[in-house]
Amino acid sequence: MSKGKKPEVGGEVAEHCKCAGCKKAQARFTFCEDHYEWFKFGLITKVGAKVSDFDRKFDHYQAYVAKQAQFNKTA
Repeated sequence: MSKGKKPEVGGEVAEHCKCAGCKKAQARFTFCEDHYEWFKFGLITKVGAKVSDFDRKFDHYQAYVAKQAQFNKTA
């Protein structure tokens, strides 16, 4: 075995969301809760970059969120 420093076990390091400019703590798959939803919907890649057709997909995402909010009010 090498005589270097032992890796620290335990104590998690609170890292930030991968999405550019986001300072929230990671919650799922290295994203905060909001950006994880974007990732699931295909708005950002696994490295946090926006996809090439972001504007079109974001319009669809907003319509989906609005429809879900309306559905949750009636339920």
